[in-house]
Amino acid sequence: MKNFPFLRYGDQNMRKIEMNTVMIGDEEYPIYCDLYVLDRIQSRMSVNDFERGIVGVDIVRDRNGDPMHDENGNIRLKPGKHNIATMLFGLTLMINEGLEIRSEQDHVECEVVTEKDIARRCTMQIAEIAVILHDEFFRCIGIKKKEETKTKVKPGTTSRKKSTQTSTSTKST
Repeated sequence: MKNFPFLRYGDQNMRKIEMNTVMIGDEEYPIYCDLYVLDRIQSRMSVNDFERGIVGVDIVRDRNGDPMHDENGNIRLKPGKHNIATMLFGLTLMINEGLEIRSEQDHVECEVVTEKDIARRCTMQIAEIAVILHDEFFRCIGIKKKEETKTKVKPGTTSRKKSTQTSTSTKST
């Protein structure tokens, strides 16, 4: 078995983790989503439900309550409401993970914030929080906008041009 010292926190050789920040009241906090945060999220809900809750979309369902799909097999979504409990849960997890990583890197005492602390002091609009959470969530899971490259041939020519089309729909699992 190989030794992976770069995986240990507190190691002097540990790479410095760059983190985004979020303003809660008058304080700036690091925000970080990693496998630990995803595990905590998944212990409460699926990551798909988490994403839909922070983005504010609902699944289109048929009369039987089953999800409806489009012609490509993607689950159909409709505008919905942001799930505040989901957003607050995710934001608290990501801030506390950022604080813990920062304290280990700087060798200082770790501060912990609660959902109640954040809810009371947060002055951002819900849509702003949703964007911050979604961006950090996507950074963690490594999803970029899916690019489909299609080859097009103009009639009467043999020259092929590639065009890129962006799709952000959700595939059913």
